This record gives sequence, C-alpha cells and structure tokens, in this order.
Amino acid sequence: MPEMDSYSEVAQDYADRVRVLFAPTGKSLGERGGAGPSSPQDLAAQAEKLSTVSDELTKKAEERLAAETDPGGRAEASAQLLAKALTDLTVSSHLLQAAVDEDEDIPWTAARANERSIASGGSIEEMLQIVVGAAPVVASTLHRGAVEAPKDIASARVALSHTIEDTLAMISERTSKTGQAALGGLFGIGLGQVGLAAGLLGQNVAQAFGQADKLGRLYGLFRGFALKAYESVITLLGPAAAKIVGQQVMTWIGEIKEAKFFNGLLEKMYQTKQTQDALVPVVRDSNVDVQKFVTAIANIDTLSQNFSRQTTLVDKLLKGIKFLGAVPVAILPYGALLMAAIYVAICGYVVLNGADYVDADRIKFLNRVPGVRQIVVANLTTP
Repeated sequence: MPEMDSYSEVAQDYADRVRVLFAPTGKSLGERGGAGPSSPQDLAAQAEKLSTVSDELTKKAEERLAAETDPGGRAEASAQLLAKALTDLTVSSHLLQAAVDEDEDIPWTAARANERSIASGGSIEEMLQIVVGAAPVVASTLHRGAVEAPKDIASARVALSHTIEDTLAMISERTSKTGQAALGGLFGIGLGQVGLAAGLLGQNVAQAFGQADKLGRLYGLFRGFALKAYESVITLLGPAAAKIVGQQVMTWIGEIKEAKFFNGLLEKMYQTKQTQDALVPVVRDSNVDVQKFVTAIANIDTLSQNFSRQTTLVDKLLKGIKFLGAVPVAILPYGALLMAAIYVAICGYVVLNGADYVDADRIKFLNRVPGVRQIVVANLTTP
C-alpha cells in the first residue's frame, strides 16, 4: 500500500542516518553514504539532519497505523513505533554523553568517540531491523512446523482449549508485570509530577517544560531526541486513547495505592476467567471441520507472538528511560516530568493493548487486532 511504501523509504533513511551517527569516526557506513562523526560539530550536524527525518518517520508511522487494514500490519506498525522510541532514546543518551564531554573540555578523539558509540548503541541494530521491517513478527508455531497440528476434532478441541487458556493467562500476566513496572516508576517520581504529566498527555509537552541552563547545541539535541521518544509513544496510543489515558492512569493509581496490587485491578478490567468460561461451550459445541480449529489455534499463537514482541520492547523502553532521572536539572529541568509522561503513556498503552488482545468487554479503545475471543468465534461459529 502507498502508506507502507512511503513509510519504508523514510524508515530506511532514518536507519542509515542512525547507523552513521554511531559509526566509528570517519568510517563510511549506510546505503546513502556518510561517515562516522569526526568532531562535536560534525556529530551535531548529523543529529540535526536525523532529527528532521525522525519527525517525518513518526508522522509516516502515524499515517500507516491509521490506514493499515491488516491486523498483522497494525501489530508490526506498533512494534516499529516502540522500536523507534527506543532508538530515539538511545540517540538522546549518546548525544548527552558527547555534550558532557564537550562541556568538560574533554578532547574529541576517535577512541573516545568509539567508546561512546559502543556504550550507547549496543542493541541499536536490533531496533533498526524492527523499524525498517526487516525483523518480521514470528509466525505461528504451527506454521513453522514446531508443533504438530491436531488431526481430529477431539484433539483439536483439547488443543484449542489449552491455547485459549495459556494465551489469556500470558497476556494478563505480562501486562500485569509491565504495568506494575510502569506504575512503580510513577510512584517513585511522586504523584505531584505524575498528576501534572497526566494532564499534559497528548499535548505539546515541550511548551510546558522549563528552560534549561545548559544551552549548547548538543544539549539541545539531547533534549530533542528524548522528546521524540515520548512523541513516538503518544503516536502509538493514537489521538483518541491519548486523551483519556492520563486521567485513567490517575484513577488506577487512586484505586490500588501500591503497584503490587495492580494485578487484581487488571483482572477486574480484563475478566479473562469469564472470557475463558464463555468460550468453553463455543469450542465444545462447534460443528466446523478440524481445519477451522487448526486455523484458530495458529491465529491465537501468532497473536501471542505479536503481543510478546511488543511487551518485550515496552520492558526495554521502561528500563531505557531511567537515565533521564539522573540528568542534572540544569541540563534537563523537566526530567522528572518527562519521565512521568512516558511512564503514564506506556502504562496506559500496555493496559489498552492487552485489553485489545484479550477482547476485554470493559475496555475498547484501540481495537487494532482480533483478540482471542474474536478469533475463536470467527473460526468456530457458522454464519
């Protein structure tokens, strides 16, 4: 589709520029040419060009997510935005290290620049492969031949029942663990900052942030890429969800008081036990042929793979943003507020995304993929 073609072109440009930014001094790299930065000024110039491409890529990703009609495509687009957020955050950290070196009059040397690149960009290629679509979602274990497909109706009913139970449990457990991590970060920041961040969610938060004392070129780029990571997460939520997530997260915080109680609240929202019970008679009484059961199992398996992939990226993002909390106020006066905003957005996304994957009746905001319930009903009921 045209949106994908447009996205792919910008994504490749973005990936090439990131690779060159982290390349050893003077080393040519990337399909579009360019060499690793040779000075603070060269690094800043490259980062400024990358900044423009990063903004364009976020825009293209937003357009693709809105226009994509295939659930698999939407799942991939979501993973790509998460990988982009992680990449922008890694670029931000890299630029901060270079800015501090320049501020402290540490001479630029190839060895020092390479050390920074290795320290900052250890896993950058993995993220770029996702961004450009070169690391597709893992196919179902049935499609890969890793698991033998059931040959008769009786075994198919048992296999599907186990798949439903395991997948619902996995989604709930992974969401709970990741949601607790995000809420734990919020409790650590303080509810005052969290409330302010929640109120700003979805707006142009840069206008609400204070002016930094450190106004160097690299410091400004460091702050800019940190904001780009936040903007990617907001784009992932989408405009409708972004408007309600801030207040929703504050409501959850008010209900549980401590992150460790999040699991109980999540089960009330998802009602996975009720969903599983409701699907028992569907599986038991269906008269469709065995291939329909096999298709349902394979589709739920793929759904599980997509969800796990996204949650793994979210977990990495939650760890990645922690460095912002250690940045001095003179460099990043709004560090706690920015961290809180990202935590709120991530927490909201994780819960809404999990609800989409389990087809929770009480939470219907994203509706990007057919969840467990929809897959079973679509395959096992006759028109």
